[in-house]
Amino acid sequence: MAGKLSLLTEQGRLKKKLDIRRIDNSGFIHRVFEKGERYRIYSTPNLETAAAIHESRNHMIFAGDWGNAELPLEILPAEGVFVSSSPLEAVELLKTHYELDGEWPCWHFLAPEKFGPGPWDELGPLRVDEVPTIFRYWTLSDDPEKEMTERVMKYDSACIREEGKPVSWCGLHFDILGVGNMGFAHTIDEHRRKGYASLVTKSLVNRLAARGRRATVHVIKDNHASVALCKSMGFSTLGELGWANFIRRV
Repeated sequence: MAGKLSLLTEQGRLKKKLDIRRIDNSGFIHRVFEKGERYRIYSTPNLETAAAIHESRNHMIFAGDWGNAELPLEILPAEGVFVSSSPLEAVELLKTHYELDGEWPCWHFLAPEKFGPGPWDELGPLRVDEVPTIFRYWTLSDDPEKEMTERVMKYDSACIREEGKPVSWCGLHFDILGVGNMGFAHTIDEHRRKGYASLVTKSLVNRLAARGRRATVHVIKDNHASVALCKSMGFSTLGELGWANFIRRV
């Protein structure tokens, strides 16, 4: 048995352990340790299993081995919880305590270290003034315009334009030491089958590599086109992660 979780008062040891597999644990590290938000962190004595609960909103994120871990019911938010970037076993455990209100299981892919030089290296980033044009294509957010504005301002991206307007793009959800997580990639329907998705992906992977980062991406499992693109470009599968929204049982 992995054991029961208890409140972790000294968090440095857990971060050091997660850093050993920083790429695998990058979502947890970014949200809990590097984003500047406040979480209560719970862990098993051996630090092999961890959960973090946001102190002001109903958000949780899990890390480690959840095959046999015990989750104390008293630490769970009463009204429900949104879970991101977490092992699927933890998501399944929460289904025994809440009513599921949406689930998005993903493949966690790792990009090649970098791609050789090519026209993709000439692409520029998205501009903030282009967010009103592109945010409508990002549906996995309650406030996509705000989120995309923040990410375009803070992180790198790659964009292809035709007649001065973005038609294909890819940006970053986060960028921490060693890892850049790609996302909100999209190609407008009438510009598909031109190889644009591959170009913007290669551009961003190479720019991350130039700063010592490895590119990762989370792809929803039923997004077959994006899964096929990643595999065709030589991405390797790190594992599976889940996003889910839970509400209190009636």
